[in-house]
Amino acid sequence: MRQNTSSPRACLPFQCFHTCTAPGQDHRTAVLFARGAAHRRLRVNLVTFPQHEPVRVIMNYGGSSSGIHRFTAPIGIDSSSNFQRYCFKIELLAPGTDPLSTDSAGVLDSVWYSSLGMSRERPLLQHCFAFEVFNTHPQWVPKLICYQVLPDRFASSQGFFSMDGTRFSAEDFIKPKDLEYIDIDHVHCGGDLDGLGDMLPYLRRLGCDGVYLTSLFDAPAYDKSATRDYFTVDAHFGGNGALKRLRALASGYEMKLLLAGAFDYSGDDHPWFDRQERTGKGALHHSDSPYREFYTFNSEGEAYYSEGRPQQPKLDYSSREVRHLMYKGRNSFARKWTQAPYGIDGWVVDGAARLGDHGTARNNLKRLTQLCQAVRQTHLDCLMLGNFNSDARYALNSVGCVDGAVNYTGFTSPLRAFFGGVDLSGCATPYTGEDLRRTCEEYSVGVSQQTKLCLLNQLDNPDLPRFYNVIGRDRNLYLAALAAMYTWRGIPCLYQGDELGDMLSQYQIGPRSPLPFTLMKMRRASPHSADLQSCLTELANLRRSNSAITHGSMVFICAGGAHFGFIRLFDNRFCITLVNASRQQLKVEQGSMLLPLLAAMYLPEDCQEDTTSDGGETLLIPLSGRNVRRTDHGEGLEALYGMLSRENLSVHCYGATRSNREFEGKFIHELTCARPLTLPARSTVIVNNASALRESALQA
Repeated sequence: MRQNTSSPRACLPFQCFHTCTAPGQDHRTAVLFARGAAHRRLRVNLVTFPQHEPVRVIMNYGGSSSGIHRFTAPIGIDSSSNFQRYCFKIELLAPGTDPLSTDSAGVLDSVWYSSLGMSRERPLLQHCFAFEVFNTHPQWVPKLICYQVLPDRFASSQGFFSMDGTRFSAEDFIKPKDLEYIDIDHVHCGGDLDGLGDMLPYLRRLGCDGVYLTSLFDAPAYDKSATRDYFTVDAHFGGNGALKRLRALASGYEMKLLLAGAFDYSGDDHPWFDRQERTGKGALHHSDSPYREFYTFNSEGEAYYSEGRPQQPKLDYSSREVRHLMYKGRNSFARKWTQAPYGIDGWVVDGAARLGDHGTARNNLKRLTQLCQAVRQTHLDCLMLGNFNSDARYALNSVGCVDGAVNYTGFTSPLRAFFGGVDLSGCATPYTGEDLRRTCEEYSVGVSQQTKLCLLNQLDNPDLPRFYNVIGRDRNLYLAALAAMYTWRGIPCLYQGDELGDMLSQYQIGPRSPLPFTLMKMRRASPHSADLQSCLTELANLRRSNSAITHGSMVFICAGGAHFGFIRLFDNRFCITLVNASRQQLKVEQGSMLLPLLAAMYLPEDCQEDTTSDGGETLLIPLSGRNVRRTDHGEGLEALYGMLSRENLSVHCYGATRSNREFEGKFIHELTCARPLTLPARSTVIVNNASALRESALQA
């Protein structure tokens, strides 16, 4: 079993469940739930790593209920680090063996349990469960819902777009034939920050309380990626004054502002580099330039470029002056925009993995950490995200580095492969639900729960084909995927136009096309898009009303060819999300898929010792191929299902099937009676419990 899952492994003797943020528990106390053998036959060891050396402690048996046993032990904290790791060793004992003895005699079988799952060998340190003693991340992040904006193509304060002197109304879609003689990739369309400011009430009604902007700073191209002045907002967007006005408006609507910044490279027409020889002292053409050390040149005088693009010469962070101008100095690029009157709330560091010394990524982690720490000196509560195109865990698991990352590996890529059958580059990659579960679980290995809540989850962004087109323009599947994103662990982030639905394909709106912002604001694009906007507002309210969705652990509970499901757990709240992407209704056997929920929510903390004749051994899971009484199908959990049936549950369905009283009643009956669950085709089902929870259920 993997971290935060309950799926049994047929070749191992137990079924276990543990999460680093066990509901209702101090994270400094480890709680392990186990079933499959009598508690008297189990010796459970908590293994911690103070000063990186293993220390084993026998956990205390805390009682049993419905064949589930609770074991607890305080986690030994290594005071030298905020980042803590631990795992478990579970031993099956011969009858009559003392479970509190440290003697290995009488041990019939043993397994290790870490965030990578159950295994025979001791897990590597980086595979152990992890948590942070003190949460150093911004406290406002878990409830954040973002909307990403490409300012030039989103909204204009003039009320229309203007390209090559031609006006285009914002009350209708721009059609391909209208752009027959315009190369949209090489012109500005007239979008600006004041236009974005006018759209803030619309975004707030959509349920978004954060705006994530692509680069704003002075640059020749419309996307402002190759910066030529880090200290000036581009005039096309209204200059520095426009950002001040946007900040004031956003504060009034209680909205956060996140900016993307290209720290890895400058533009080739920046005065420091000066390819066009405008200043006579640029680094490219003058070896004695005062900016020569800002960049790296080979023996032939050729500069190093980011991703081999000549318009993006790499900055050399071995230079003290570069570090001072980019993040060390009080008025440096990174720190200026986090101070009044701009006061942005977060940075998204583009190309975070490439930032480093001497034209390479040398000392990448060191420089990235210095950047984050410098920003926090100015704005302690600033969110620092990295835009990594691959595995970001080396930075996520480093103390003082980024809070989170754009979650390509743990969300965007597997979700697009599952729903659309292609990877991020467009290559055919048909994913099953099991593929998605394995990918997402393995990517979470060794990452602390606090960091996982700071991962930014997107289905679309400016660099990817529209997700709506990738999934074959299926309206129902599109809504089902969005519902999964809103209940996923981390920050849900829409990309501009995601709420237009069927209009995205009808008018061939690519990821960088201008949007009919007036039509969007009036919710008159199409009946489907108006319905989609209402659903997004509902999903946002649903997310914020349940602390399990905003703060909880994420536990995969089922996965198959075209379906998957997970539970979010926190304190006395939970949320169950089940996704069926197939074109037919599915029946999913429950078995013990709800073990994490039943154990963590309804196993009493003061439960008594199991004194039944077999002590729960009738639930024995296959033990290394030896004699087995019965394979686990979830028997023995009736009492806990009874507790679940007393909850005040609500069911929401998004996709081909929509919420109604008949469906809600039928689904709740199946869920609480441990019957096979009926998942409607191309739909996502979300089950929440109300806020009056475990205590009232127990009293009943």
